[in-house]
Amino acid sequence: MPFAQTLLFALPVILGGALHIAAIRLGLWPGLARLPLDGGLTWRGRRVFGENKTVRGAVVMVAATALASGLLRLASGAHALTARGLATAATYPLAWGALLGAGYVAGELPNSFLKRQLDVAPGTAARGGLGPLFWVVDQCDSLAGVLAAAGLVSIPPLTLIAALVVLTLVVHPLAALAMKGLGLKRRLG
Repeated sequence: MPFAQTLLFALPVILGGALHIAAIRLGLWPGLARLPLDGGLTWRGRRVFGENKTVRGAVVMVAATALASGLLRLASGAHALTARGLATAATYPLAWGALLGAGYVAGELPNSFLKRQLDVAPGTAARGGLGPLFWVVDQCDSLAGVLAAAGLVSIPPLTLIAALVVLTLVVHPLAALAMKGLGLKRRLG
């Protein structure tokens, strides 16, 4: 699997995530940041997703990933994307990016729900034997959502999925490190 195809697939989401970090850091759209995705609902006396999953995060991630996909299409041209097997990204870059951004957001929700039900506070690590398991899930949950969303259009080849897992295990912790350095996260991972 060529590195270029992996990067072209992942870059809109990576750039969308970077723009989301910027929105948090700059305090953009504070009203949306105060609106939790779960609307404050609880299940079994515990929040469904918690305070860190906000409407701002969902809106920014979807819009920023769509924007990044459109810009990537302009920068690389349809031919480069199509030649690398990303015909949907070439033909409908904004819709493709929005789909990937929505997949990213949706992929994080089951993990957040499970952690809230196990009394793992938002932004903190699980303790004991669950810690390493949740670390791996925290790195790959959004990728699973992105791949599921992309699968609505076409099933990515296994070699691309494997390359994306490796890329995710590098990029996701680096993004957490950047967020910690900016004071946006309390922990790595």
